[in-house]
Amino acid sequence: MAVLLLAGLMLGTSGARLLAQEDMPPQPDDPAFLPWQEELGPADDGTGQSGPGAAFDPQRLALMPELRVGIAMDPAAGDFGRAAPFRELLEAGLRVPVLLIAYRNLSQLQRALVGGEVHYAPLSASAYAAAQGECGCLEPLVAPRPPDGETGWHAIALARAGEEIEAPADMAGRRIATGPHDAVGSRLVQLAGLTGEGMDLEQKAASLTAHDDPLAAALALIRGDADVAFVWSSLQGEAAAGYSRGTLRDLAERGIEIAGLRIVWASGAIAGAPHVVRQDVPREIRSLLAEIMTGQGAAEAVSDDGFVAVGAQDYAPVLAAFPPEAGVSRGRLRPLGGGD
Repeated sequence: MAVLLLAGLMLGTSGARLLAQEDMPPQPDDPAFLPWQEELGPADDGTGQSGPGAAFDPQRLALMPELRVGIAMDPAAGDFGRAAPFRELLEAGLRVPVLLIAYRNLSQLQRALVGGEVHYAPLSASAYAAAQGECGCLEPLVAPRPPDGETGWHAIALARAGEEIEAPADMAGRRIATGPHDAVGSRLVQLAGLTGEGMDLEQKAASLTAHDDPLAAALALIRGDADVAFVWSSLQGEAAAGYSRGTLRDLAERGIEIAGLRIVWASGAIAGAPHVVRQDVPREIRSLLAEIMTGQGAAEAVSDDGFVAVGAQDYAPVLAAFPPEAGVSRGRLRPLGGGD
C-alpha cells in the first residue's frame, strides 16, 4: 500500500530543469530532499518583477513563504523527476514555492507531519488516524477518486448463517478470527466500533485469534475454527459475487461458496487514502489546496481519475480506532490492505 500512496504522484514527466543537491547526501535516518527547481537567473516577466519568484503572489507569500510537501519514497530507488508534475501543479495553483521532501517509509512521513517538518502529505487512512490521534492537528482534504465510482470501503464482521449470531450482543462468548494484531480494516476498526456499541470483545469474546490476513480469518470461519471473522468489503455491487472488492470477493474468486455467510456488523463507509494538511496552514492555503486537487489539473498531472473532497467524517470508523488518549506507536504503521 505504501506504493499506492505514490501511484498518483508518479505519473507523467516534466520538462523542468532540476538541480540535485549533491553537497549533503542523505543519511540513513534522514529524509531526502527532492531536487529544487534550478535557478534560471533574473528574467523580467513583463510586470517589472524579475527572478524565479516573479510568478509568486506577494500576499500569499506573506501568509506562507513556502509549502513543504512530504511523500513516502525510498530515496535510493525513487525517480524524483517523476514527482515533478505534482510539485508544479501545487506551485502554479498556490503561487508560493513548493518543496517536496521524500521519506523512506510511511512511519517517517507520519512523524514528519506530526512534528511540523512538512505541511501536507498523502497518507493511508490508518496513518492519518494514528497521527491525528497523537496531535489533533490534521485535516484530510482529498482522496483519490475510485475508477469504479465507489465511495469507500467498510470493515465488517461475518458469521455463518444459522448460528444465531445476528447482532453485536450475540458475539459474546464466541471465537473471533481477525487479521493481524495491527490490522486496521480487519481488527482495530471492528473492535473499536463494537466497543462503541457496548460489546467489548477483548473482554467478552471467548477468543480473539489473529491470522495472517483477512482471507485467512474468513477461511477459519468457513472451516469452523471460528464463529465470527473480521474482514472488509466495498458493500457495493453484486452481493452474490462477493461485492466489487473485499474479502468476500476474494473468496468467491477462489471458487469458495459464500452463500452460507452473512454480514452481522458493518462500519460506516471509509474513504480512500487521504491527502492531509496541518491545521496551522492558513485557511486560504488549505482551501486553495482542496480546489487545486479536485480540479481537472490534478486529473491530468497526478491521477487519471482525479480526486474528491473528503473530511474527518469520512474516516470516523478509523479515527475511533486511534483515540487521542491511546497515543501512537512510533514504530511501524501498517498500511491497510485491500481498500486501505
